[in-house]
Amino acid sequence: MISSIDDFRKKLLFRSSHRGTKEMDLLLGGFFQENYQILSESELLEFQDILELTDKALSDWLIMNKNNEDIENIAISKRIKEFVFVVDKNK
Repeated sequence: MISSIDDFRKKLLFRSSHRGTKEMDLLLGGFFQENYQILSESELLEFQDILELTDKALSDWLIMNKNNEDIENIAISKRIKEFVFVVDKNK
């Protein structure tokens, strides 16, 4: 259980937009900024798990569209991929 949901959201917002690579900052930070208020506590915890993954693994999965069962087994990953697809489609 998360003791302070607002503090946890702030932490995730910072971490998602300060990854180390600009691409992941934009993709993960953009997803979180769009969705953080509607994510459930369990989804926030799943997003934290996503943030523990390397930028290389996430980039291969999101940008290069390579399969990664470890990522795909995290439920929120589907929403992230849908968000990235919509952002890319709107360019």
